[in-house]
Amino acid sequence: MTPTDSNRDPEPKMDPEPYGWRFFVKARLDRIVRQSRWALYVERFWRAFLPLLVVIGFYVGLSWLGLFLALPAWAGPLGIIVFLGVAAWAAKDLFRLRWPTRGDALARVEKSSGFQHRPLTALEDELSVGAGDPESQAIWALHQRRTAEAVAAVRAQPPSPQAFRRDPWALRVLAASLVVIGFYAAHGDYGGRLVSAFQNPFTTVEPPSRLDAWVTPPLYTSEPPIYLTGESAQLRDPSAPISVPEGAILVVRSQGAPGLTMTFAGVDDAEPALIEPVETGDPADPDLTKLLPVERRLELQTTGVVEVANGDDPLMSFVFAVRPDDAPEIRLVDDPEPQLSGALKFSYLVNDDYGVVSAEAAIAPLPNPDHGDRVPRPLVEAPQFPLSLPPRAGTAKTAETIRDLTSHPWAGSEVDLTLMARDQAGQEGRSPAYRITLPQRRFAKPLARAVVEQRRNLALDAQNHAQVITAMDALMLAPELFGIKPRNYLGMRFAYGHLIAARSDEELKDLLPLLWDLALSIEDGDLSAAERKLRDAQEALRKALEEGASDEEIAKLTQELREALNEYMQALAEQMRQNPQVMQPFDSNQQTIDQQDLSEMLDKIEELARTGSRDAARELLAQMQQMLENLQAGRPQMMPEGMTSEMMEMLNQLGEMIQKQQQLMDQTHKFNQDQQQPGGQQQQGQQQQLTQEQLEQMLKQLQEGQGDLAQQLQQLMDQLGQNGMGQNEALGEAGESMGQAQDSLGQGQGQQALGQQGNALDALRRGAQGLTEQMMGQQGEGMGSPGGPSPMDEDPLGRPRRTEGPDPNNRVQIPDEIDVQRARRILEELRRRFSDPSRPRLELEYLERLLKRY
Repeated sequence: MTPTDSNRDPEPKMDPEPYGWRFFVKARLDRIVRQSRWALYVERFWRAFLPLLVVIGFYVGLSWLGLFLALPAWAGPLGIIVFLGVAAWAAKDLFRLRWPTRGDALARVEKSSGFQHRPLTALEDELSVGAGDPESQAIWALHQRRTAEAVAAVRAQPPSPQAFRRDPWALRVLAASLVVIGFYAAHGDYGGRLVSAFQNPFTTVEPPSRLDAWVTPPLYTSEPPIYLTGESAQLRDPSAPISVPEGAILVVRSQGAPGLTMTFAGVDDAEPALIEPVETGDPADPDLTKLLPVERRLELQTTGVVEVANGDDPLMSFVFAVRPDDAPEIRLVDDPEPQLSGALKFSYLVNDDYGVVSAEAAIAPLPNPDHGDRVPRPLVEAPQFPLSLPPRAGTAKTAETIRDLTSHPWAGSEVDLTLMARDQAGQEGRSPAYRITLPQRRFAKPLARAVVEQRRNLALDAQNHAQVITAMDALMLAPELFGIKPRNYLGMRFAYGHLIAARSDEELKDLLPLLWDLALSIEDGDLSAAERKLRDAQEALRKALEEGASDEEIAKLTQELREALNEYMQALAEQMRQNPQVMQPFDSNQQTIDQQDLSEMLDKIEELARTGSRDAARELLAQMQQMLENLQAGRPQMMPEGMTSEMMEMLNQLGEMIQKQQQLMDQTHKFNQDQQQPGGQQQQGQQQQLTQEQLEQMLKQLQEGQGDLAQQLQQLMDQLGQNGMGQNEALGEAGESMGQAQDSLGQGQGQQALGQQGNALDALRRGAQGLTEQMMGQQGEGMGSPGGPSPMDEDPLGRPRRTEGPDPNNRVQIPDEIDVQRARRILEELRRRFSDPSRPRLELEYLERLLKRY
């Protein structure tokens, strides 16, 4: 070694240990720095973002609460600008946000760890002075080792932004409260309310060029339409609910405004229902469809609110109070009354708020206790037949139906009767069940009764087949001993053979008409067949009148009824000729049945049906049916005992006065027509207009005739007083009305005189009725039940006999000839005007509705 080498200081040896711990300390320190840098960034970001988040919370909360929906459209964009400006100011710190440096991270760790002299920095420092001095390096290494030992327990702290220091007014709490409250207030419409402020204030919703709304009640209610728009709607109180019947149709028709909406909310509906428009036009031509009006329809069944809006702008709102349509009611007002002919008369009350369109009676069988648990097998269904309706049955009214059930196989059995009524809405009302025994025809001959009884047993239960065969076999024993006619015996043998040969219910059912015809043949011969044909013809005509058949059908059925009536009268005359002892003797002075009267009634029925008076025709047919019932019953027709000839003479005089007053009333009506006829025109027919002198002469004759009739009435009243009959108030009223009519005729007031004559005619009829009852009450007590009418006081047509007094014409209401002619003239005038095309369209539509038969 050279001296130079020996004199050189030996090179210091590096201790490898510091490099080991430095590596691990360095890695740990880097990890702590990274964590601290993230925590420091989060703290800085949250403190910078909190003001912006508070502003966003205010916007969301206020939007959900509906602030921009309540404000006008121009306020939305203005509010957006204000919020954007505030948000930009609140987000200024976000624009200055930077990633933390290593020094910032070390400083945060040192501060959070409680070090005051920045020991972590010392670990990364280098020795600047004495780097070649071993002693200095040793001291520096010792310092770093001690620092590393102190840093061993250092941990990176989680972020602690303490953002509340940026919000000294606690606006974040208010913003959070608005968001929570608005969330529940929006109720699902969150997105729509958030963007409600972004609506274009310069965008205008296209208004409808025309908007009409009306309510059409159901046709059967006879209520007029309710107009909700236009001039007539201004007369309605807008705050009052609109009362409409159930089933009314609301129609809203709009032109233009494609964004129009219509909703309905009932009382129990949580959400309003959207009413879709009715599809109109041709889908293949959308351009034409756009030009057509859009119509929305709603059937009002419950009370609710209808709102019409154009976009978000409400246009109309209506509150409808729906009146319910009650089900019809029907019930018997009296027990079913058997008629003398065997028919059954039902008197019942029909009630409905808008009118009943149909009614019927249903019959249900009762279980037979003798059969135990055996289920019967009836061959025919229980009788079910329609009921006549009262005219204008919109309110509670009574009606009657006479139904002949004596020919039905169930006649004579006990059943439950139920009445049913239906209205225009299809609702049905039922009466309580009423237990009755169906009337059966009274057969005088025991063999006929026995055949009918076996027919009923077979019809009610096909399982009685063997018993019916045994009974029929027994009925044919010893025919010569019981006087059975050969033709009846042959008929029974024929029915017996078919009973034995029957193998099915259909074959047994075919035997029921045969047994009935056999019983009728045994009892009456040919009369019962004619009677049955007459009743069938009456029923067919009644049904046609109720169902609104055509005039040709009515004429055909009327002719069939006329032919059946002729056959029946011929059969009745033949029976009278063969058995004169069974008929009551007729008094030569009494009013008798004339077939011509019945024929005239048929003519009037046909005439009323042709002129549109179907209700009157049906009522007249019912009266005719009742007359025939009385005729078939063969009521005794004798003059009551004790009725003196003087009393009868006074009653006859009163009857003649009634006829004269009716004639004067008709003449006054004709005078009024002649007086109103314009000059130069011809009256109907070939007569020319009467001159003024002729009219004055006619008026004078009417005045004199009315005065003479009033004088005759006064003489009759004096005669009644002399006979101790007392004062008759109705006749006194008739005299006053006659005097008033005479004065009115003297003054030329024909219309006023006509009404006074009608009052006099009504009073005369009431007076005649009261006088008859008074005379009958003064006679002996053998005339009938106390307080009730005598069975001798009517002829077979149900009219008072002329031997008992006058016919006041108030018990059998047959339309007068003048009423029929007036109806015909009105109908012809309507048709003439309807055929004139020059008349206004509105008038032609009205005439068409008048001529249409519903």
